[in-house]
Amino acid sequence: MDGAPGGVLVDWLFVPRGGPLPAVGDVGGKGHHLARLASLAGPLAFRVPRFVVLRAAAFEASVPGPTTPEAWADRVRALECPARVHDALVAALAVLPPQTLLAVRSSASVEDGAQRSFAGQFETVLGVRVDARGPDPLWQAVRRVWASAAGAHTLAYRGGGDAGGIAMAVVIQEMVDATAAGVAFSSDPVSGERAVVVVSAVLGLGEGLVSGEMDADTYRVRFASGVANAPEVTPAHKPRAVRLEASGGTRVDEVAEALRDAPALSAPEALAIARVARGIADAAGLPQDIEWALAGPARELFVLQSRPITTLGMNEAPPVPLAATNDRERHVWDNSNIIESYGGITTPLTFTFARAVYEDVYRQFCRLMGTPESLIASHQRVFANMLGLVRGRVYYDLLNWYRTLALLPGFTWNRAFMEKMMGVREALLDAPAPPGTGSRLRDLWNLVRMLVRLVREARRLRHAVPAFQSRIERALQPLANADVEHWPATRALELYHRLEDELLRHWRTPLVNDFFAMIFFGVLGRLTERWLSDSPPTLVNDLLCGEGGIVSTEPSRRLMAMARRIAAEPALRAVLLDEHDARPFTARLDEIPGGAGLRTEFEAYIERFGDRCMEELKLETITLREDPSFVVHTLRAYVAGGQLDPDAAWQRERAVRETAERIVDTKLRGPRRWVFRFVLSRTRRRVRDRENLRFERTRVFGVVRRIFLALGAELARTGRIVATRDVFLLTREELLAANGTEHADTDLRVLVAGRRAEFDGYAREAAPPDRFESIGQPTDHEWGQTAAARPLARAADLRGTGCCPGVVRAPVRVVRDPREARDLAGHILVAERTDPGWTVLFPAVVGLLVQRGSLLSHSAIVAREMGIPCVVGIAGLLDTLADGEEVEMDGATGSVRRLGATA
Repeated sequence: MDGAPGGVLVDWLFVPRGGPLPAVGDVGGKGHHLARLASLAGPLAFRVPRFVVLRAAAFEASVPGPTTPEAWADRVRALECPARVHDALVAALAVLPPQTLLAVRSSASVEDGAQRSFAGQFETVLGVRVDARGPDPLWQAVRRVWASAAGAHTLAYRGGGDAGGIAMAVVIQEMVDATAAGVAFSSDPVSGERAVVVVSAVLGLGEGLVSGEMDADTYRVRFASGVANAPEVTPAHKPRAVRLEASGGTRVDEVAEALRDAPALSAPEALAIARVARGIADAAGLPQDIEWALAGPARELFVLQSRPITTLGMNEAPPVPLAATNDRERHVWDNSNIIESYGGITTPLTFTFARAVYEDVYRQFCRLMGTPESLIASHQRVFANMLGLVRGRVYYDLLNWYRTLALLPGFTWNRAFMEKMMGVREALLDAPAPPGTGSRLRDLWNLVRMLVRLVREARRLRHAVPAFQSRIERALQPLANADVEHWPATRALELYHRLEDELLRHWRTPLVNDFFAMIFFGVLGRLTERWLSDSPPTLVNDLLCGEGGIVSTEPSRRLMAMARRIAAEPALRAVLLDEHDARPFTARLDEIPGGAGLRTEFEAYIERFGDRCMEELKLETITLREDPSFVVHTLRAYVAGGQLDPDAAWQRERAVRETAERIVDTKLRGPRRWVFRFVLSRTRRRVRDRENLRFERTRVFGVVRRIFLALGAELARTGRIVATRDVFLLTREELLAANGTEHADTDLRVLVAGRRAEFDGYAREAAPPDRFESIGQPTDHEWGQTAAARPLARAADLRGTGCCPGVVRAPVRVVRDPREARDLAGHILVAERTDPGWTVLFPAVVGLLVQRGSLLSHSAIVAREMGIPCVVGIAGLLDTLADGEEVEMDGATGSVRRLGATA
């Protein structure tokens, strides 16, 4: 089609008047496709709004030379209009209809390509009004488009570079005052089916649909032997529409009540748009994504632009190379378990490191369970994509999680049990089928083999857990006082690879222990339901209280011991009240009698628990080792609130446990009692070891953090990044490559700047829902308004899962960042989630309410151990309770009763 009529070149202006299609390098991707559309308009019975293109040559001759992206963009926005550009814009206005509103759109050389669309990455200025005063408003819009060539989002999308790598033409086009508008895909973007055209329509201009702010009607048109069937219509509620302002720009209008739920298109209109989309795709030889509009009394069809659908079976790189895949498969994203470890915005380095760890861990687990190596090898892509990063937040790719579990022998028989054990809140009805051998008898034999393996592994755990902890200690103890973060890069890299080989790739014991913790906990629950159905509903929880030996409670006990010493010595207490930061506090201790001993305790605490902090698995977290001020704040809270007795809660928990054991002994006899006691002892041991092995993981991650800081310091020293902590905006692969000899001169500053802008934007926006679906990688806000995303009503009462018994009536303290928690004494702590770093806050409160979590979550385990009434898994908790509001909580039944207005 390149020989079809296109247009002519007039100095720095392209005017579509016939002739060959212009080159993409001259008029950009959008201009090139518009010229093609103009040649198809007559045969396919649609119109293209009149347009011209300010050629890329104008951009290249006018913009300043390379500098930092921000400075470059500022200089472009301040440019005076060059004479040749002025003449080109005057010529453009002579070609376009007089007294009309214009759309000024980017048309970069890289835009709307077959591999990358760059959709939404550059600037578009709508409703530009030009009058007799000349082309100045048009020039201002052109400058904005040019400046967007160095936008942070654009550079991140490209994976680095600078504006100089982009040839930026500008499309200047007549705006259509649409009565209805939208997009059409010549092939189904969900299934990839080429016989189905999908049309989306809104009232007014299509900008509300493109921006994601408005819902659209959907029309699916199936073609059979070239003939279109009647469209299948899914209407949307359309309360608002974007309209043109006569004076320039756009506005949002309310839609008349009678039209809000009426279809935006008639059936013949939807069919006409579908046929045009198919015709444009046939002419281009590729599936197309077109923007269209209906305008005028006759609702004439205009096609505004067309681009290839880059995601149908193509291998486009994602905007920031962090997402797990970029295919056209269905994905179910769920954060129900992972959010406890990786809540909120997570940096690229943390995500890609965690993704690599999960890949290796799940592969080890399948190998351990007897999955054939051939199946493991054929599912490499599944293992590599257990996690995904969506708008800066970590999610499980739940379908890949199911595919992994389906590799385990016996998944067909025990799927429901495994779903419950793994904490899936809502089972998938259409989960991937397990890859059977083709013989049910052979599948059963594989299941038997796995069960034999499980029995063998369970018997080994008694010795394997302490042996694993000893191995961790041997590897990490020599590094406890080492200044790893200041090591040379070569030495730090050597340590990283050694830790990978010796520890991260041999995580067998924690895997097996976690698996059996879930298995035994589930079996204990089932036995209780069947054999002790008339017992208190909290019996399982009560039986797990007071186990002892859980490392997560040790920080609080140590801090209480220090607080008790401080409270008994007025001089120590005075220093604590005077100093809020850790370094002045510890420096003054040597001047006080008895202070040296406290300083020794304080430093021993930091050495042992310096990496046990909020968000401890996120590598970008500033740990207690780097800034111990949080420990000082916690000591102040303990002393002020009188939380000085670590044994009181322990005694309460032992009493609860003994009462529960008497119930079991009274109601069960003979073999049942023996079986129940056996399962109970294994559950207690596995849950305890599960929590303790998590601490070993924290220690390993802590050393990895220090290694990455060393590599970041080297990159900053050589000028490849600006500051050491910029390293967390790189991926693991980028960081390791940048410290290799073949990449020693790589400048990563532009990439880091783009990523920072991208992730800062994610931090300012609302988080995606807890669970949603996408086809391919989720794009900007493509998820629907799900139940998880909608604001919840302020219910009178709430209910969750009771984890530790006790009825408490007190005001709540809503804490979103534990580092800022103050005045907790006498309050019930309310949080979205907790991780081990929150543990030191628990002794200061009288109860604990957590929006997320399960009976095996960290908050539940530690609350039981400390004897703090606790309820987890409370839907809508933070949307309902206000700080200071008084409630009555029951840690046994899981009920939370609101007692009155906010205090």
